[in-house]
Amino acid sequence: MGQAHHNSQALRDGQAGQTGQAIRMSHALDTAPACAIPAPANMTPAVNEAPATSAPINKVSTLTSARPVSARPFSPLRERLLRRKVTIAGKDGHPHLARPINETDAGRLIRCYDAMTDRGRWFRVLHHLPHLSQDMARDFCTPDPERDLCIVLEGDGPLEGEILGGARITGSQDGKTAEYSVTLRPEAEGLGLAHKALELVFEAAREMGYTHIWGTIHSENGPMLQLAHSLNLHVHRDPNDAALMVSEGDL
Repeated sequence: MGQAHHNSQALRDGQAGQTGQAIRMSHALDTAPACAIPAPANMTPAVNEAPATSAPINKVSTLTSARPVSARPFSPLRERLLRRKVTIAGKDGHPHLARPINETDAGRLIRCYDAMTDRGRWFRVLHHLPHLSQDMARDFCTPDPERDLCIVLEGDGPLEGEILGGARITGSQDGKTAEYSVTLRPEAEGLGLAHKALELVFEAAREMGYTHIWGTIHSENGPMLQLAHSLNLHVHRDPNDAALMVSEGDL
């Protein structure tokens, strides 16, 4: 995933619920914000229907393909993602399939993380982590099917079969708030994919019954901070860490 990361996760277990994994987002292509100025309630992600394919590129695991049995509202968008029916187009007009991450993606996720710059990795996890272990990658690839959603964008051309980037929401125990994050490989930066990927998971979060989203961004991660503002999220200083900013907003 790219250079834009910001996930306040394993490092911030007590804040607004539990986060999903020790992976944050960096650069203008990663996670982000929240807002005192709420995100538009009618925000609709800029996505298209993907053409039907006879065989999926990757087998979706039972952890992500089975609809969770819970009181959480049904999400039509999440259903379409599971059926591999959603694409996100960059500024170059090229569409990329958006689908839920699954347990077979661990190797692809490790290669995506390795492709990031040192600064991008720092912004992503907010500490020195030069490489993802197999265990970390597997954990990240198996989100809680009831409370979480992590989508990945599939690459093409030289990156065919690889993960180009992705966005995630991690639900808190209160069932109302969720942490968000987004990441892209350096090759995918500057195409507006991070913005569209976050709009997508925000819409899914709204359908799943969440009412508030939040994320943590390093204060030096200018592109990510700009992304947060572009999504109408409110950005303010983290009261517990002067080096971090909190972005949040109502869905």
